[in-house]
Amino acid sequence: MNVEVITSRFGKIEVPPERIFFFPRGLIGFEHLKKYARLDSTKGPSIQWLQALDDPETAFLVSKPSTYLPTFELKIWESDASQALSEGVDLDKLETLAILHVDQAKKLLHIHVQAPLLLDPVSRKGVQVITDAEQSTVTIPLKSS
Repeated sequence: MNVEVITSRFGKIEVPPERIFFFPRGLIGFEHLKKYARLDSTKGPSIQWLQALDDPETAFLVSKPSTYLPTFELKIWESDASQALSEGVDLDKLETLAILHVDQAKKLLHIHVQAPLLLDPVSRKGVQVITDAEQSTVTIPLKSS
């Protein structure tokens, strides 16, 4: 049975349960929000929204880092990997997402690679980890459409 989600961007929507993820620790700065719906974007399949279920105003634009950074390699600290495993996240089956920020005025896309989201599609659990990325954010120009 679908879950009804109220959002400030899309209004009231129905989300299949397999698109709902539980983050036991929440996200950095949003530790109080644990449940998120993964929503498709109108910008195409490479960009999605991670919408907080308990706060209609909170949503993050996300994408696989490799979409914009083909050489991106995830390196996480052992303590973060252990924490993820203890929360039931299977590291071998993870999907990695980065939070994006679009600066329309400067026509730039900021990809936050130092704290990616790891999602386990089987358990539908997620965890945000800190990486050894040299830069916390990679900025690239937006393509003109």
